[in-house]
Amino acid sequence: MEETTRQRNTDASSSKKSRNRLAIPLAGIAVLAVAIGSFFSYQALIPQTHVVPSRLARLVVSRPGVKAFDTKATSALVQSVTKSGLKPLQAAAKQFPAETGIYSKVWQPSPSVAAATEVIAFLSPSTATASSVYQLLRTQRLSSRSNATSSGVRLSTFSVSGIAGSAGAIFGSSAKPTTAAATPTLGVVVFRFGRVVALTELVNTSGTQSSVEAVARSEAAQLRAVEPGFTLAVVSYPKLASIVWGIESLLLLLIVGYLPFGLPRWRERQALLRSLQGGRGDTWSVVYKRTDSGWSAYVPALPGVDVVGATRTETDQLLGEAIAEHLDEMRKDGLPIPERDDIDVGQIAAVELPI
Repeated sequence: MEETTRQRNTDASSSKKSRNRLAIPLAGIAVLAVAIGSFFSYQALIPQTHVVPSRLARLVVSRPGVKAFDTKATSALVQSVTKSGLKPLQAAAKQFPAETGIYSKVWQPSPSVAAATEVIAFLSPSTATASSVYQLLRTQRLSSRSNATSSGVRLSTFSVSGIAGSAGAIFGSSAKPTTAAATPTLGVVVFRFGRVVALTELVNTSGTQSSVEAVARSEAAQLRAVEPGFTLAVVSYPKLASIVWGIESLLLLLIVGYLPFGLPRWRERQALLRSLQGGRGDTWSVVYKRTDSGWSAYVPALPGVDVVGATRTETDQLLGEAIAEHLDEMRKDGLPIPERDDIDVGQIAAVELPI
């Protein structure tokens, strides 16, 4: 009996080890699949996208790069695209609001001095739209009639070295000054970098061209650093929704990771219940014996079905598994299943013998 018990316990231990070897990779695959699915579904459902027009400020330099204007901007604001008169930009704003906008900054050291500079950035959703905006601005601001007044004409045109495709012009009075005061001139530069068209204008009484070129170079350096990948869209991750999602994902990971281990055990318990309660509609008589290490038990009607467990509960579980396996083997071998009433276990008091 002890040899049979040891063999059965050895077989049960071997079976559990085999199941665990199979369950570990299955659990790993399941956990990985759930983790990947949870990550992508989180990215699809939880983040919220907002259009933030104030981000346009990043497209314009904070300092124009000319000593005379090295002060805080006098004004800085998001301009209305619909009032710009640039039809390509207006059409783009309706379809791509997160990729279209206008932002300007003005520096004027002193209201009493005829000197000021302005930088305007026109953001388009594509380089094709930006090219159209560039051509329109070049025509509007640099042609000989752009700033023509009774006292203002285009004096010269130029390009800024270091800025590909740039175009500039100087406008001023063609008449000789009647006073000793210097006549202010206007310098204008237009260039495109990626999806942004930059317009720089500078009014000064001297060195207008060199100053407006310096401002244009500062703006070009700003766009090289900021324009690639720039967007007005800001993605936020709601804290509460993220915490709830994280808890649910963790619970799902734990459940999926446990299934390959827990499912076989659940099936074993079901087999135990069927063998003890129900497959044949009856139960089996069992003999229990307390041992030094726990409990041993066997089924008189099923020779060879005996187990040893540390506790009564463990012994019952092992015995249920042993009964189920034993009956299954008998069915496979075509052997008749004993009736439970063939053997009965009871209690009988010893009879007092005469002296």
